[in-house]
Amino acid sequence: MAAAAFGELVVDTTAALGPNHADTLAARHQRAYFTGEAGDSRTAALQLRTLLADRLREEGPDHPQVLATRRSLIWFSSLTGTLADAQEELRLLLRDARRCLGPDSPHTLAIVSTQAVFAAREGHAAEAAAAFGRLVTDRSRVLGTEHPHVIHTRLQRCQALLSQGRTTEAGEDLAQVLRDARRVLEPGHRHIDLASDMLDELRQG
Repeated sequence: MAAAAFGELVVDTTAALGPNHADTLAARHQRAYFTGEAGDSRTAALQLRTLLADRLREEGPDHPQVLATRRSLIWFSSLTGTLADAQEELRLLLRDARRCLGPDSPHTLAIVSTQAVFAAREGHAAEAAAAFGRLVTDRSRVLGTEHPHVIHTRLQRCQALLSQGRTTEAGEDLAQVLRDARRVLEPGHRHIDLASDMLDELRQG
């Protein structure tokens, strides 16, 4: 399990480098992330809250990794708390990221992506689809059209289109995304599997 592996890494980096070393802080972030991905959102949020306090002390409020930790904390907190509160925290984070890093930083674009996901979770499918469409353009410009983040954003836009009942458009886009994903990603990549599953479900239903 990834969370356990990163937990062991935290112990090792703390012993070798100290609790405040950048590598130790990074390992703690990964441990929290994979703890949340494994389904324990509450523990992940607690770990991230403690990490954020340590990173603020060591790195200052404008450090990119501090902003990344805030985003992860908002995400996992949103899974057990109030979405409206998470949206407000994310709005403030986006303001800070644009000021510190600029609008085209991958960190800033990741926050924009989370905003679009929150819109989809709130049932605002049209708003989410439009946001993901803009994000595809921005991420393609910054990261390149073949980057996995771009592939994933295209899939998220397709999910939003399906939520609106725009099945024809979504199906055409999914087929193209699947072709592109198979061309640029390694076999068995989770984005390929997701695109294939979505397209199969659409064709069967």
